Amino acid sequence: LIKILTVESQANINIYKLIENFFLILEKKNWLKEYIFWELNLLKFLGYDLELENFVEKDTIENKTFYYATSSKEKKYVPNFLIEKNLEVNDVKILLNGLRFVGEYLDKSILKPNNLNFPNSRLLFINSFK
Repeated sequence: LIKILTVESQANINIYKLIENFFLILEKKNWLKEYIFWELNLLKFLGYDLELENFVEKDTIENKTFYYATSSKEKKYVPNFLIEKNLEVNDVKILLNGLRFVGEYLDKSILKPNNLNFPNSRLLFINSFK
């Protein structure tokens, strides 16, 4: 992602710090959740801030909270932990939904408009959880 979304030879101290933090994240128990937020921070530093809190809508059904983003074509479920950042998540399926959500944003809003291909390494990463 860094290679395809940054300008060659451009210094960006935030990206270097983020890479350093990446390796620290891998040592944590909840590394997958931390990675998803790491990826969102990377996109933010590259100028593609998703700003989920500003466009999601909230529903409460049977005392359970659901978040979704609505466009003219679809209503897309947003995993709760992406909004409620302190929420503990132990279910890998929920975390994978978060990874996929970020991946769809990456593909539709960043890669396709810039005629870039989705990184194969990210697909392999996601598929390694199946």
